[in-house]
Amino acid sequence: MKQEKVKHEAPLIESFKEIVSSDSRFGIQKAINIGDDNATCSDVEYLSKSGEYLIIEAKSHESKDAYNTRHKIFGQLLKEHGKASSFRKEHNEIIALGVLIPKDKTSSGKSNTKKSGYDFYRDGYVSIPEELFAGFGELVKAKYIFVCSIIERTIDVYSWNGFHQGDSAIYSIGENA
Repeated sequence: MKQEKVKHEAPLIESFKEIVSSDSRFGIQKAINIGDDNATCSDVEYLSKSGEYLIIEAKSHESKDAYNTRHKIFGQLLKEHGKASSFRKEHNEIIALGVLIPKDKTSSGKSNTKKSGYDFYRDGYVSIPEELFAGFGELVKAKYIFVCSIIERTIDVYSWNGFHQGDSAIYSIGENA
């Protein structure tokens, strides 16, 4: 039975879907799952217009356990390898994993941080040795970090290693991109 995502991630996922949908590279060619939490799919899972099968885990710093979300994402990415579906089997050679995080500052009043999503997650990941971060990304096929601004209606796409290193986005989507 499908269960809706926790409320603080739902607006992030919905905004991501609205902003990315018509993009020529990361746009949605065929949606498999957008926002339902279930045993066979990630938070966001779809075949992109460029032909990649994207499996994306969403995390938000809008909750009381914001600091734990930094670490939970690694477990979630590992769990994705235990999930099986006909779509994943059919597209196994073109699977790319990603993480979806907010760009904006917290607004719920529930978080224990006041930082922007980008700064909050990047600051947490910088403390991980670069070789370990890169090795984990390679192990789980993590390729992208999607940083979505609900306010600006944009998505900045970073490479997995580039986000850790503080590189610029490799791609931007949206009205103000």
